[in-house]
Amino acid sequence: MLLLNKFTFLLSLLVLGLATACLPPAPDDDEDDKEKGPLEFTDGIYVINQGLTQNTDQFGSITFVERGEEGRSIREVYRTNNPTRELGNRTRSMYVLNGLGYIISTNANRIDVVRMDDFTYLGPILGLEKPRFFLPVSPGIAWVSQWGSDGFQGSIAVVDLASNTVLRHIPVRPGPEEMVIQNGNVFVANSGGFLLDSVITKIDIESEEILKEIEVGLQPQSIEIDVNRSLWVLTRGTQTFGESKDGRLVQLSNDQITREFTVEQGAGNLTINNSGDRLYYTMRGAVFAHPITQTSISIAPFIDFPYLTVAVDPQTDHIIGADARNFQVTGRIVIHSAAGEELEEHTVGIVPIDFWFE
Repeated sequence: MLLLNKFTFLLSLLVLGLATACLPPAPDDDEDDKEKGPLEFTDGIYVINQGLTQNTDQFGSITFVERGEEGRSIREVYRTNNPTRELGNRTRSMYVLNGLGYIISTNANRIDVVRMDDFTYLGPILGLEKPRFFLPVSPGIAWVSQWGSDGFQGSIAVVDLASNTVLRHIPVRPGPEEMVIQNGNVFVANSGGFLLDSVITKIDIESEEILKEIEVGLQPQSIEIDVNRSLWVLTRGTQTFGESKDGRLVQLSNDQITREFTVEQGAGNLTINNSGDRLYYTMRGAVFAHPITQTSISIAPFIDFPYLTVAVDPQTDHIIGADARNFQVTGRIVIHSAAGEELEEHTVGIVPIDFWFE
């Protein structure tokens, strides 16, 4: 089973590469009319670009986009302010806390810490194994989900932010991804990493004890909390040798599944609007919307475009889509109104994968 899943993972990467190679090239990178003059990094969107992943010497990047119709952007925020340094391979996510930015690069096994007022590099957090996401859980302490050195052994790294060191690890199921806090507990979506898994893990923050594992469906990766404090989890399902198993959109209250909906295999990137009453996710080459009171899954796309990922701007409620184009050239982000209308777009780095909003 282990060899089968590894083969399937590699085969899916090959198919993705062949499919995307036929896409039209991105516009000329020299057309940077929005990249003139200094930017203030205080009111805008940080785009985390994964970068090329075929070789370990390919690096991620950070793009900053100012808000507003006349907003400008700069694609290499990190490298511009740290010309002798590079981010790691497969940059995955970013979190800002107390004026510091924590940039996670999975294949580099580290977090780069920067000062947010000028994006100057301050130092690394090392001792990590395929880190994915960062979540502060108490003063001076953050948890980092990680896949383990081989991608099969999941854990949560407990990090001391005063010394930027890993204190210990909390073993969880394989492939921990997004995490949320609710009522003094952290809920972790366990995707399986290079394997398969189907649970979210509930962990007490104070004792670091695992309280419960809740079955939700194959490959849970994204998790949100709605206006009623219910959890929503989206699972991707799986595709192996022609056999497809659907994913699920699941609502949980008091650790029990209260509603569940079948979604197509490959659904992902669950996010929620600022009112906490409308979910968005990607599926079947489009973006779908799901009001939390709706009793069935929408058939028609909300935004008919194959974004790699989507997010909601907490200041404007705009929906931001990341277009990776053919995964080989600079991507773009497209900003939509809450009604789905396209407002503007910006060129970003290679394979935009995540966002942070200032």
